[in-house]
Amino acid sequence: MLYFVSTNKHKFYEIKQILAKHGITLKWHKLELKEEKNATLEKIAKSKAKQAYRKIKKPLIVEDTGIFFDGLTEFPGANAKRIYEKIGYAGLLRFASMKSGKAYFKTVICFTDGKRHILFSGKLRGKITERVYCKNKDVMPYERIFVPEGFNRPLCMLSRKKKNEISHRAKAAERLADWLKKNIEFGFKNV
Repeated sequence: MLYFVSTNKHKFYEIKQILAKHGITLKWHKLELKEEKNATLEKIAKSKAKQAYRKIKKPLIVEDTGIFFDGLTEFPGANAKRIYEKIGYAGLLRFASMKSGKAYFKTVICFTDGKRHILFSGKLRGKITERVYCKNKDVMPYERIFVPEGFNRPLCMLSRKKKNEISHRAKAAERLADWLKKNIEFGFKNV
């Protein structure tokens, strides 16, 4: 059994569906982990993996995601949730309009078995919208204002299936699945 340690149900269900395609079982362990402020996604993911392993002592993954607006160094970056909570959509849209409006999501997943800490990342490029969509839909906040490259609708308007085919988190989870299949003998597969 492989555990996903997080308080975010959206992230868990997205990664669970992707790993299930590879026959890998993922179980949610809801646990609040401390995040170092102003650190890279890689450093945050590794730190959270170490914290989580000390608590549950089982093979697990953690994930950290940021969104980065072109022309604004590391903004919102790894602090995306805190910045959204502080300035809301009005502030985010104002910052995006000051530059090109282009942005990208980046996810870093860290696998640990207590000995190894292996990182897997994925990016999704696109642009920030001029307004907020899907206000009443149960999605993550930035999905309401981000249109992926090659699409004309924000992430919140795409089916979950389509999102799982293109997202930053899906790319990182696919890399994780490939690594697990090649490197874990006893595995986390459904039998």
